[in-house]
Amino acid sequence: MSDPTHIAGKSSTEVPEVDFVALQPGQTIGRYEIVSVLGQGGFGITYRARDVQLGREVAIKEYLPSALAIRQGGTTVLPRTTKMADDFGWGRDRFVTEGRTLASLHRATAIVQVFDYLETNGTAYIVMELLAGETLEERIAKNGKLSAEAVDRILWPLLDGLQQVHNAGFLHRDIKPANILLDAAGNPTLIDFGASRAAMAGRSTALTAIFTPGYAAAEQMTSAKQGPWTDIYGLAATLYHAITGKRPPGAFDRMLSDAYEPLSQIKPAGFPPGVLAGVDAGLAVVASDRPQTIAGWRPILGMAEAPAADSTVAIGAPPPTTAVRHVSTLPPPPSSPAASGKAVTSSRAGLWMALGAVLLVLLGGGGYYYAMRGPDLETVKARQAAEEAEAKRLKAEQESAKLRAENEQRQKDEAERQKAAEVAAARERQQAAEAAAKKQFEEETRRKLEAEMADKKKAEEDAKRKADEEAEARRKAVEDARKAVEFVSGAFDHFGSTLMMIGLKDRAGEVRLQGVDIVNDPDLHKVAVQALAAQPRDLHCRQTDRLTDGTPLYRCLITKLNAKQPLNDIPDSDRDDLALALVKNGLVLASCDAPRSYADAEDDARGRKQALWGRVTVQDYKRRCTR
Repeated sequence: MSDPTHIAGKSSTEVPEVDFVALQPGQTIGRYEIVSVLGQGGFGITYRARDVQLGREVAIKEYLPSALAIRQGGTTVLPRTTKMADDFGWGRDRFVTEGRTLASLHRATAIVQVFDYLETNGTAYIVMELLAGETLEERIAKNGKLSAEAVDRILWPLLDGLQQVHNAGFLHRDIKPANILLDAAGNPTLIDFGASRAAMAGRSTALTAIFTPGYAAAEQMTSAKQGPWTDIYGLAATLYHAITGKRPPGAFDRMLSDAYEPLSQIKPAGFPPGVLAGVDAGLAVVASDRPQTIAGWRPILGMAEAPAADSTVAIGAPPPTTAVRHVSTLPPPPSSPAASGKAVTSSRAGLWMALGAVLLVLLGGGGYYYAMRGPDLETVKARQAAEEAEAKRLKAEQESAKLRAENEQRQKDEAERQKAAEVAAARERQQAAEAAAKKQFEEETRRKLEAEMADKKKAEEDAKRKADEEAEARRKAVEDARKAVEFVSGAFDHFGSTLMMIGLKDRAGEVRLQGVDIVNDPDLHKVAVQALAAQPRDLHCRQTDRLTDGTPLYRCLITKLNAKQPLNDIPDSDRDDLALALVKNGLVLASCDAPRSYADAEDDARGRKQALWGRVTVQDYKRRCTR
């Protein structure tokens, strides 16, 4: 989705503009309670929500493409029309697949974590962590281009995360500075995966393709295959923007005229040569010229020296990384039962040590006497009293622990019963709402079908009436043309108003030129007549074919303007094809089944917008031979 999915440098008092189609605060999606709207776009809505079971805030993306679907009853999402139902359902399946794939990555480095995905309310949702910070785009706009250390902090975590995403068979398809979130220390997180949006835009004519100029590879603007090399281009363009402070020229513009300035030529201070060479390699316009995988890109980015101009860079396995042991600064966890047992044992040992110390003090060093005369009775009694007191204390602790456990279990059972009752009640309410929505949808669908049938019947009647009117207009135009025949000098008498019928001297009726269609344009007719009447011409016509209605077709050859007398002695090889000459000069259209030379001549005349092609629209031309 093109809307924001995380808090990125926004004021806590800023109130986003909210459409009433969004879910309202307090409504629930499964175990999640809506708090507010974070953003809205053409493919859905993103909410801030609270996980009531775990007591934490999350971001939730709702699949609701505004071109295909609507909100009904304040909760349920339905396709706008029956014709859009297939595209809506197909896109929802892609959206769920996206959520399932991201959820399976299990804390991939620098990739936004997806906690859950679910289907309800007639649509689907992706639940992810709610992050705070500012985007790389905002950081560059505020502070300008980044230092080598800041770029290094961004680059390598993103490589690790993207490699895990690609290994899962998934692409991001929209890597740009606005989709990289930075925390206070400059650590990156890649957000807003757009794979399902791109798939939908390629399928539905109601949606627009998703790509950002400057960061999108050339294959994203065509039907060419996409892969890890597509995300490599987006990340390389993002790094170029961070290093230079400006985004690179768009891939489409570069295919026409490449104004890209390689980093290896700019040589910004402080950056390793490998990073500069790697960004240049990742921004190759042709997909096959880029590194094909993240693993193949790493060796270039990690080079300590820039490659020579005529050298070949061997892309091998990435060097082994050194494991870093992280030391937790959190307080130690609560002690386990085994640890409690050890504590009791230590306590008892301490008790005996203290008792022994007391005995030594009481005896005053008279251990020898104690050994010779036996234990003192008072000492024995004191030891027995101490053991009994310790036993009572342990028993009291055990009974207290048992009572606490029983009480906690009762509270847990009661909470589970209450939760089950709430879930059952919510399920009943949801089922009732879905049943009502389904009934309303069926009723609306029935009404829409009836309206569509009525509209179709009216359209058919209008089309028939229009066809009858056009037929009558054509009949009248032909009749008017026959009454307004103009004469020219030469071996022929006249042209019909359509420039396709010729009247020959000493011949009854008219002959029809092979290979041309009707063009009822008085101005063009006048131009043709004046051109052919400039001086006497001689015409030879012979029949070549017949139309399906029996009308004979003729191929007519006419003398050239500079031909010398006697005209009737000029051989056919030195004459022009009259129909082809009219097509070349843009005075008539080649018929749909004309020879290839006629079609080529027509293309040339159309390119020069000569005569007829300044009057006939492209739409008329395309419809001409499709009936």
